[in-house]
Amino acid sequence: MGDNTINYEELGFGFHTFKKEICAELGQEFWDTLTADIVLPNMDTECKYKCHNMYVFIEKLEKMAPRKTVERILRRVRHGLHPSQVSHIREELQATGDLDAFLRNSQEGTMEYFVQLNKEKRDFYGQEITDEVLEFIGQNPAMLSPVRRGNKLKCMAFPCNMAEYLKAEDDVMKRYHACHCPFAKESILSDATVSPILCHCSQGHVMNSMEALFDRELEGRPVRSVLNGDLSCEYEIDIPEDIMEKYVRRREKSIVAANYFRYYRAFSLSGIVDWHQGPVEWIMPREGEKGPALAFHINLGEQDWERELSSLIEGIKAGRVPSKWVVTPDDMPGDIVKRLESMGFQNLSAGGTEPGMILHQHEFCPCFSEGGTLRIKRVQTREEMEIWVDVVNTALHGWDMIDAQHYFVWVESEDIKLYLCEIDGVAVSTAATIRTEDTASLEFVSTLEEYRRRGAAAAVCSRALEELFADGVRTVTLSGAEEALALYKNLGFNECFENTIMLYDC
Repeated sequence: MGDNTINYEELGFGFHTFKKEICAELGQEFWDTLTADIVLPNMDTECKYKCHNMYVFIEKLEKMAPRKTVERILRRVRHGLHPSQVSHIREELQATGDLDAFLRNSQEGTMEYFVQLNKEKRDFYGQEITDEVLEFIGQNPAMLSPVRRGNKLKCMAFPCNMAEYLKAEDDVMKRYHACHCPFAKESILSDATVSPILCHCSQGHVMNSMEALFDRELEGRPVRSVLNGDLSCEYEIDIPEDIMEKYVRRREKSIVAANYFRYYRAFSLSGIVDWHQGPVEWIMPREGEKGPALAFHINLGEQDWERELSSLIEGIKAGRVPSKWVVTPDDMPGDIVKRLESMGFQNLSAGGTEPGMILHQHEFCPCFSEGGTLRIKRVQTREEMEIWVDVVNTALHGWDMIDAQHYFVWVESEDIKLYLCEIDGVAVSTAATIRTEDTASLEFVSTLEEYRRRGAAAAVCSRALEELFADGVRTVTLSGAEEALALYKNLGFNECFENTIMLYDC
């Protein structure tokens, strides 16, 4: 990221950078003791010695200094690189306001760059970008740009000789062609491979642009190294908590909440549930009809909140407004829970574990595939809808909250998909998805009690998610019930915020 235009020949790449950082950390006297009676590595000649001089140097350094100190020194070597060389990317992140979107744009832009190199038959630092190379890059997105996994960034090094790396059938030769380091590469073909601690130097190179991005020194580590017997070099970088909150969690919370609201509003498509819009939205079944009753999307005025809320409470008492309210992080005022409690609402979620959850496409882990006596199908007919409704009402709600007659409109909707899972021909599990552009929510996950823990829910959810991601969706959300959290986490979902349910008991 951001390094495509750097001229490495101008960076002063060489062993003197190791001396500079060791002396800065441990002093000249330490350096003199370290280098006594050994031959110092020379980048121009180390190759013919199979990097044995570096092997001895690193071995002695590890014995003389604490491991953490050695790792920190090596991360700072960087051979002339400095975050200031790519500081412009910080402005790009600030303009985007979304770390995932920034990384995605960077990945797509880098891929376009390689595609252009392929078309124009131009090289990448001496490497030809063939069709095979292009395919391999596309299969390993962390090679294009860091990929976020929770509060970590995952990075993968571009092999030094990609063409030979892809052709090599022997693991040793794959490792050799992957390695970039002139102070370690040849040792892979010897009996004395340089210690993989040296890969913290490459880690520092990778971290350079990320430190520019976040405007601070970061923590990170190699997780795979060809010096350690792995077939690729991969690294992870810790994302600071304030960066996660500002550029990730705030956005994720908004996505989850927005999908909650779309789910609630979907009930109004039935024609028997009204959707009220205003400073507080709510849905309620019409007189004589069944259905959910819930208030949501609270946006009361900072100055007039008490008057507005008093009026709404009168509506609750008169049966015009639902008594159950769901509070999400975007609701206003920011301390709305305390204000609701001050007006007589009870917090039903105190100490609960029913979080809003989010899944990004690159974190999806399908849990189970269809096969044997298990079959999954999309609901398309009224008969299938009746079966789906029966399972949902029995397994999820415990009462006839919805019916096939009024809610068949969901089947006819372009953005809503319903799924059934059968075991031995018996419908036992359900799921549904509601899509809006490149986000969607997973809803109505249920399994009949006697068929639970047999993989049905995992299978039906996996199918629904696979179809969403295959159709261009990037992010899926849900509201997680405590008993299903393990399932959702296995699929790759992460907790985003704790749901808060408030009740005004008349």
